[in-house]
Amino acid sequence: MELKNKKCELPSHFADRMGYAYTSNINKDRKKENGQYFTPNKIADYMSSLSTKTNQNVLDILDPGCGTGTLSCSLIEYIVENNKKLIEIKLTCYEIDEDLIPYTKQVFNYLTKWIENQNPTIKLNYKIYNDDFVLSNRFIFDETSLFPLNENQKKFDIIISNPPYFKISKSDEKAKIAASIVYGQPNIYSIFMMLSAHLLSNNGEMIFIIPRSFTSGPYFRLFRKQFFHTVLLKNIHIFNSRKKAFKRDNVLQENIIIKAIKKRKSTNDKVTISTSESIEDLEDTTISRYPLEEIIDMESKQKILYIPLNLKDEEIIKIFQKWKNNFEKNFMKISTGPVVAFRKRDFLFDNTESSNRNFSPLLWLTNTKPMKLVFPGSKNKKHYIEDCSSTQNVLVENKNYVLLRRFSTKDDKSRLIATPYFAESFNQLKIGIENHLNYIYKYKGELSKYEVMGLAALFNSSLFDLYFRTFNGNTQVSATELKEIPLPPMTKIESLGMELLESNEFSQENIDSIINKIILN
Repeated sequence: MELKNKKCELPSHFADRMGYAYTSNINKDRKKENGQYFTPNKIADYMSSLSTKTNQNVLDILDPGCGTGTLSCSLIEYIVENNKKLIEIKLTCYEIDEDLIPYTKQVFNYLTKWIENQNPTIKLNYKIYNDDFVLSNRFIFDETSLFPLNENQKKFDIIISNPPYFKISKSDEKAKIAASIVYGQPNIYSIFMMLSAHLLSNNGEMIFIIPRSFTSGPYFRLFRKQFFHTVLLKNIHIFNSRKKAFKRDNVLQENIIIKAIKKRKSTNDKVTISTSESIEDLEDTTISRYPLEEIIDMESKQKILYIPLNLKDEEIIKIFQKWKNNFEKNFMKISTGPVVAFRKRDFLFDNTESSNRNFSPLLWLTNTKPMKLVFPGSKNKKHYIEDCSSTQNVLVENKNYVLLRRFSTKDDKSRLIATPYFAESFNQLKIGIENHLNYIYKYKGELSKYEVMGLAALFNSSLFDLYFRTFNGNTQVSATELKEIPLPPMTKIESLGMELLESNEFSQENIDSIINKIILN
């Protein structure tokens, strides 16, 4: 299919129309398989404006998943307008979809003519590789290579990308290649980012729009460690709406735009964080600057990236950074519920009336409400698990716990939902905790009633919810992330639980009020 460019049309707008024409003619499965969600023009223009390469004669640019070239075109338009020294652009693009290549070539041919009309002294040389970017650059991850990242390897001044987003299996060749940075079932975009970081020239820039999921969690820990060691983070832009960045493709994803540079870190490094509701108000963003060390603790194991969006977020992060207490110091652990229902389906029952077997209560996500255990809960769940030799590996001792949902729903006001659980709730020696719940416990002794109430109140509080949102951009709550959260002194947590029980009022307002009085003073 061939489209004609409109009179005086910008190449990036022509590329956008070509992309829309292409995706309109392919099925959703093909689109999802290739992760093809093309970048809207307003986002492309904003990303391009982050570049500071406006004083070089020759620029090497890489677009590792170019689609129809919207990002490349937008970046080059920006550079042509702002770089008066420019004489040559060397553009390298990768696109794995063979059927898309004719569209991309048509766009870049138009881009070449557009540059000639704007400034005939500037020469554009472009190459489009119909190849897999990761497999083509696998040698970068090859620790046994005799010439890893040798001096003859081509490096790039600017790498701009909207990489594909989809999970790949452990057995995928790309996952095996990138074994040093991936864990579990990795998302392909993180491999694109790491390769690009290594392909930057000194002081080179990489500008990416990506999901926020890499900022925390155990699956991206190895990636964060290497990525933040390789490049210096300079800009983060976050969209407050999860729906609007790629609304044309109906993508529900919390995306962020980042810019990082290949440069040695210093104590004066700052990161610019900006926010907008959606793509419509990108020109009217809220901007703040933070010392790098305040948003990434490079000395920590997890290397979590915090993204404060306002002064309140900034103050909350500082409060938590002052706390030196944690789970380990108080002999506490947080684990994931061991009962995977489909694996033990033959031992799950609706009730205990029709059998003389031994049963234990089975607690599901639906049994947990803020500060309240509801049992039995949903009628669609089986609320008892047989206590027998086949289930001993998934049952836990019946003692005091704090239960935390591993997932929040769109209807939940808070990302963190915690429920106090007391052993006296049931007479059985053991209980079952389903896999969609985390549970906090003491491995030396048992949590007191006041400790249970205090911890549950903390995790249900506005304070903890706001803190959690500064580094977690999705609906999942991992035990690893929670284990890393700093805690106030245990004496204060007990006092919080005691006063809450005495008040017998467990509303959000009362919890926040008591926390403000006891924890924050």
